[in-house]
Amino acid sequence: MRLFQRILAGRFAELAPEVQALHAGVGIREGEITLHSAPVMRLLGYPPPCKDAPLWFGTREEENTAIWRRQIKDRELVSLLWQSGEEVSERMGAATITSRLELVAGRLIQVTTAVRLFDMPVPRVLWPQITAQEWGERGRYHFKVEVRAPIAGFVLLAYEGWLNPAAG
Repeated sequence: MRLFQRILAGRFAELAPEVQALHAGVGIREGEITLHSAPVMRLLGYPPPCKDAPLWFGTREEENTAIWRRQIKDRELVSLLWQSGEEVSERMGAATITSRLELVAGRLIQVTTAVRLFDMPVPRVLWPQITAQEWGERGRYHFKVEVRAPIAGFVLLAYEGWLNPAAG
């Protein structure tokens, strides 16, 4: 059983089939992504803005940790995900975001419940405002994420796109 299956347990079956397929398997998928990134995010290794760029997404699990690799243009982004009680934590670079997984009409919505930077808790007032959702449509897995600066509210990072079903 994979990470999101373990966390969601019986609720996993309520997800759209395309979302279930992505989180129940491992392997490589291809798709497209449109990404907007503020200059500060590019300094942290995120790709420059792009529209309908090729996306390569690979997953595997090792000892209850999911490893997600994304190739966008010439940049590879790697994150580690693990179960934190009934929530999921994701570490990318120096930041760790913990989220509650909610289901709405087959969509998976992640609601931020904790933020850590360099493994130190960040006060809630300084958390970025994150919206993240996944859904299925016409046989493809779709995603949309937006990260806004705390207090000021301008967009630091926004991306959306889709992945084809796994080959085979």
